[in-house]
Amino acid sequence: MRTGAIIAFAALLASGFRTGVAAQQPSDSSAPSVTLSGTVYDSLAGKALAGAMVQIGSQEIRGRVLEATSDSDGTFVIPEVPPGSYIIGFFHPVLDSLGLEMPPRPLSVAGGAPVDIALAIPSAATIRNLLCPSSDTTDASGLLMGFVRDADERAPLAGASVVVIWNEIVVDKGIHNERREVAAKSHATGWYALCGLPTDGPLIAHAELGSDATGFIEIAVPPHGLLHRDFNIPRGSAATTVAVDDSAGAAAGQTVRRGSAALGGSVRDEKGRPLSGAQLMVWGSGVTGSTREDGTFTLVGLPAGSQSLEVRYVGYAPRRITVDLVSHATRSVTVTLDKRADVLGQVTVYGKPSRRVDDFTGFLQRSKSGFGHFLTRADIEKRHPFQFTDLFRMIPGFRVVPDTGFGYRIISSRGGAIHGECQPTLYIDGMKINDASDIDGIVLPDDIAGIEAYAGAAGAPAWASGLSGSCGSILVWTGRDIGK
Repeated sequence: MRTGAIIAFAALLASGFRTGVAAQQPSDSSAPSVTLSGTVYDSLAGKALAGAMVQIGSQEIRGRVLEATSDSDGTFVIPEVPPGSYIIGFFHPVLDSLGLEMPPRPLSVAGGAPVDIALAIPSAATIRNLLCPSSDTTDASGLLMGFVRDADERAPLAGASVVVIWNEIVVDKGIHNERREVAAKSHATGWYALCGLPTDGPLIAHAELGSDATGFIEIAVPPHGLLHRDFNIPRGSAATTVAVDDSAGAAAGQTVRRGSAALGGSVRDEKGRPLSGAQLMVWGSGVTGSTREDGTFTLVGLPAGSQSLEVRYVGYAPRRITVDLVSHATRSVTVTLDKRADVLGQVTVYGKPSRRVDDFTGFLQRSKSGFGHFLTRADIEKRHPFQFTDLFRMIPGFRVVPDTGFGYRIISSRGGAIHGECQPTLYIDGMKINDASDIDGIVLPDDIAGIEAYAGAAGAPAWASGLSGSCGSILVWTGRDIGK
């Protein structure tokens, strides 16, 4: 960076001060030189910026560049600066990573008095307003920016699409999801910026160039701010598509992406203790595994590029992290899981079903028929689910498999569908859900009073079994009045 920065600064001087600072001779050539000092601040991180290369230059000093590097407090000192008109700027890897170039600013140095100056990386709001001119102070949308590169060669990729996806739940004649999608193209340097993103929840993003693509990763953009994220796309054989018959990480007949990359590391709790038996999955690869007794793990056969690792352990909140993998190499990560917060509020159960679930729906009567599988509020609390699909990981007749992005879907292991893949129909309080592709975003465990699940048509209420057929049905009853 040092050589390139000096060359760039020297070129600016040779261009005749394109910044508009006119070169002039000091009014008094006999005036003494002064000491120039100041600080460099990182407004994005909210702290002093160490290691910034501060440079000043002027045609008056024959194209020479005077420079200093900021210390751990962000302080820099340039002694013996002759009086005159200059331009001043700074360089730092943070600016490089964002693809930003801070334009030099004019600086006037008079003889005799020391000069103190403050330099800074702009705040997230300033950068957002600069790159997204249509936004205003009342707009809480955010900015995503970074670079797209070749996963193995690290070369910038121009013309790649960075795509961000999210679902919005719409309630009209039924409940269904509406998919929202925005995209931006990378420039010649691989740099991209994507404005106007929602900031009220996690989003799903990936980058693609032709038939090559990263995995899906989860992002969260802060309100009024920016998120910096680079995408590394596996090219050619770095990620190949294969079909799988069946595995723990993919549904039957699903295609997955594989490669020669590997991922290793360890899983620990919040106190640093190893967690044995934690379940791991790299999304979209069909590769799964579990940690050894010492908490370590190794996953092989992975595609290169930006991918997502999901880690689950009973009693702990699941965690999903982005990993950047390289072909024929092993990347190492340490994943820390936190004890699960009380997702479910404190509920006193007196041993009798909800009046609503029993009298209004026939839940209790059907539970005695011998058909289907039933979960009461007490059953749900014993399972400590983090999301709705967690409740179906151990229910006979059903499987939970990864879906597009980070969604899970529930399929019936019985029925007449090809390869045994059959998606049951979902009803919430008797209302059919037209699109249950984001079921975990529609139904929260804390809102459920009871569940009845039928892998086939037998035993289900007539109004549900007639529509569901052999794929079965899932009836969810909401309410917190159980035992009241």
